[in-house]
Amino acid sequence: MTLRRAYDEIMDRIEVTEEMRRRVLNRIAQEDIEPARPKVLRFPAWKKYLSAAACLILVLTGAAALPRLIQLLPSGEPVQIVPRIQEASSLAELSGLVGFEVSPAALPFTPEETAYCAYWNELAQIQYSGQGQTATYRQSAGESDNSGDYTAYHDVTGITAAGLSVTLKGEAGAYVLAVWTDGTFSYSLRLSQGLTEAQWRAVLDSAPAE
Repeated sequence: MTLRRAYDEIMDRIEVTEEMRRRVLNRIAQEDIEPARPKVLRFPAWKKYLSAAACLILVLTGAAALPRLIQLLPSGEPVQIVPRIQEASSLAELSGLVGFEVSPAALPFTPEETAYCAYWNELAQIQYSGQGQTATYRQSAGESDNSGDYTAYHDVTGITAAGLSVTLKGEAGAYVLAVWTDGTFSYSLRLSQGLTEAQWRAVLDSAPAE
């Protein structure tokens, strides 16, 4: 069903009863009873009635249209976009899913568990956990921030590590997110425990996790 057809059906069902019309006109009449004012420009009464009736129709239309428009959606539920996620058992398999070689991340802790997955065959994600800490590492083609973290962090600064410009984000000097690009790929690393600038620089300059 098109929106035009739905609109026509809604309009066909709108009825302004005599009681509604009487209340609207009475309200307008009451507002017109006021002390005389010299040279006050007034619109003709029929225009005021038309305006009030139009407002009433808009209100009724909105109330009537909402259930109808919801019914146009499957099962009456909002449409949700679900990402296509594929799990991988190894770094090599993950690279095959996304179509490029995925570089492992350097970490401030020794990982005990590692999980690989690909989003839409375009973005590689590796989740690390160990020693009471977690880390989420992402790599994708292009130069855009792929972290998916839209928090408005109070502290944002830039450092140079591994020969690249890295943006750090966090609070009170403890940075939990690092994003950078080498011009071909974008990278991001989010930690459960924040690090200082010096600590981040040391981590990113170190050897990647196995």
